[in-house]
Amino acid sequence: MHTIRLHIEGEQALYNAFDPEGELLADDVKAYILDRMRERSPGEGVELELVTPGPIDQARAQRAFQRWVEEEEQLVRAERRRNMLQQLWMFGVGVLFVVVSLMLEAKVGDVWFTILSTIGAFSLWEASSIWIVQNPKLRLHKRVIDKLKHQFRLRFVSAE
Repeated sequence: MHTIRLHIEGEQALYNAFDPEGELLADDVKAYILDRMRERSPGEGVELELVTPGPIDQARAQRAFQRWVEEEEQLVRAERRRNMLQQLWMFGVGVLFVVVSLMLEAKVGDVWFTILSTIGAFSLWEASSIWIVQNPKLRLHKRVIDKLKHQFRLRFVSAE
């Protein structure tokens, strides 16, 4: 079990100060947890140990963590969808411009041929960049969120 120890001064340090409901985790808490998740072995479960000097509303904290995981899951799904559409769009535009430049090579001057083929190549390059760079990062983030969703345990420890 991979244990992430999180020391907080008081219960309010755990939550986002701008949230009117008071159940959104603070950004630095989320970033710290995600950063520490990278240190674990792939098959390990995750336990978050909240160390506080005083009492904490455990049900509220549990709800905040569940809400965060659900929101992250939705963000990952939306980002994957956006990446797929953007990748298909850039690939389609790239192929179109390359085909048009090849069809018009003899009919237009060298400058127009170069402009059309460069736009096509650039679009294809951007589509491949999404596939090679962005999608693997997103898959890794999805695995971390899935681990938090299915194998996550929250434990409360008093600092006293």
